[in-house]
Amino acid sequence: MSEKKLRQSAIKELIGEQMIPNQETLVALLAQQGIRATQTTLSRDLNELGIWKGPEGYVLGNEAAPVRATKNELRKVLQSLLVTAEVAGSLVVLKTQPGRAQAIGYELDNIKLPLVVGNISGDDTIFIATRSESDAMQLKNELELLTQ
Repeated sequence: MSEKKLRQSAIKELIGEQMIPNQETLVALLAQQGIRATQTTLSRDLNELGIWKGPEGYVLGNEAAPVRATKNELRKVLQSLLVTAEVAGSLVVLKTQPGRAQAIGYELDNIKLPLVVGNISGDDTIFIATRSESDAMQLKNELELLTQ
């Protein structure tokens, strides 16, 4: 088995067995198994394996195509994780609790809202691109309505 396949197999096994909150923990667990990985390599592996970071840590992706999110699922994550929403030009900037942005970004990607061109999710911030300032304001209002 190649080094890459061995490492990716170990990553899937570790994430399937326990809650892993961040890459530093994953690097340490891999090192305990004698597997060395840089942050760049680990990020690439996680992406290739369809693993994403949820509210509690890394989550194994579904081998099948992702199920399309519903507004109710988006509502749940917004209500529990969203801190603020602000318009900046044609962007809507969402602030979340630390480590929670990717959960909202995941739901936004899957629900495919017509006003959303795309989003980038970091640790606690999401930038949502829209086509215009008026679209951004409308989207912000719609997202805020979902939190009520």
